[in-house]
Amino acid sequence: VIHSRGSMGRSLPCIPQSCSACSRETTMPITKSEASRLSRRTGMKLEQFTWSNNGILTLLNNEKTKACVFLLTDSSNKNAEGLCSVYDIRPKGCTTYPYVLDKDDQVILDMGCPYKESFPQPTEEDAMTLLNLEDRLMRGE
Repeated sequence: VIHSRGSMGRSLPCIPQSCSACSRETTMPITKSEASRLSRRTGMKLEQFTWSNNGILTLLNNEKTKACVFLLTDSSNKNAEGLCSVYDIRPKGCTTYPYVLDKDDQVILDMGCPYKESFPQPTEEDAMTLLNLEDRLMRGE
């Protein structure tokens, strides 16, 4: 499967496999503007889909499925199928996954992604995107 970097028509190797591992037991941080957009589009209140993780808004997991509250699934199995109900407006951290920052702020492919070998190696652009997002989160934007 070819992974295209362009935002239009991006082909992710995990989608044809119905993989939803990235949305399971997640600790995905989101900006205040992303939270506001999700609230407006879903009609949900912030406390219905976020929690404060050391002052940073973080997506909640469903107690039963242990998956992001926006993942449409009935199963708690990490390998079960699931569909993101907010895919078109998902947070930046979700769109950049499986690229994440390690403890030294270096961009890496997350070890938790079952299809990480199918993604290209991270680029300097990926690093800048994630560092910018981290900066926005730390400033409370």
